[in-house]
Amino acid sequence: MLFLLLIALSCRPQAPVPAGHCDDAQTTRLTTGDGAEIVLHRHPAPGPPVIVIHGLASNHRSWDLSSDRSIAEVLQEAGMDPWLLNLRGHGDALMASDGTKQRHGWALDDYGTHDLHTAIEHIRTVRSTQQVAVVGHSMGGMVAAVYNGHHGDDALSALVVVGSPIQFAQRDLVLNVGSAVMRLGVAWRSLGMQAGAEVLSQIPGEVPVHGEGLLFNPKNLEPAVRIQMLQAVASPVSREEMQQFTQIFKQGRFTSVDGKLDYVDALSSLDTPLLVIAGTADQIVPPSRVTPWMDAVASEDKTYIEAGLEQGFSADYGHLDLTIGDGAKAEIHTPIATWLRQRTATD
Repeated sequence: MLFLLLIALSCRPQAPVPAGHCDDAQTTRLTTGDGAEIVLHRHPAPGPPVIVIHGLASNHRSWDLSSDRSIAEVLQEAGMDPWLLNLRGHGDALMASDGTKQRHGWALDDYGTHDLHTAIEHIRTVRSTQQVAVVGHSMGGMVAAVYNGHHGDDALSALVVVGSPIQFAQRDLVLNVGSAVMRLGVAWRSLGMQAGAEVLSQIPGEVPVHGEGLLFNPKNLEPAVRIQMLQAVASPVSREEMQQFTQIFKQGRFTSVDGKLDYVDALSSLDTPLLVIAGTADQIVPPSRVTPWMDAVASEDKTYIEAGLEQGFSADYGHLDLTIGDGAKAEIHTPIATWLRQRTATD
């Protein structure tokens, strides 16, 4: 399976993240309340601010791979002010400002309690605004739920979750395999997924890699883009991150590490506008794990979109192609920008 191959190759030295394509992006490094460092890539515009969060073992390039696969450019062109977040230990937040590798030990609790909170407060100060919209892919949506559980939704103008799971009670093959992989992974302090992804990127796009179809629909990702994605997007996974996911999978509930806070229960007080997007062919996070967002939140303004052929999309979307697929700019990014523009406004 692809995940196991990545783990086996992860002991190789980690290569730096390839440079991005956007010349006008402004990079800001911030220190969180617990002493970690995060990085924000802003594509400045005078409109409402939006934080965009990547998923597990990923970085901000998963939303901004190239000019034709960039939610940042779509949001900017729509008059929004996008800020792409690299959580601690991911992308160019892998290394601290002193040139040393950031210490391992981060988990979902840290991402929501500290990283996203720090980013939101920074943007509120810089933009002199009360609220910021949040867009999260996969784990990125879960990070928003963690943030809400600890800080509430007063600072959120709108929330978009894309392929983000919050239902873990129902067991299936992917969840069972994922649990096994996470338990195996805790033998390392962190898994440097970049090395394994780099090796896979050397395999021609026309050659199928066993298990790779779990991550995206090959019919919705050009072979050259697959290589670019593998070289640019992969980031480490920490032991504590895997331990929290193992706990979530085992108990079937999305809770804090100490088990005291159920993040799904906490969503019952979230009344900000919500857009939920799932991929029909997503084998990592099938729609059944995403749709519970619609019942969990208190908001009366809720929209659900399932990206698939039967719904009029150009393809049945998998997991990673929800952000960088061949049709993502027109079918995912643009609808997100339109939806956000209708629900947010600068102060």
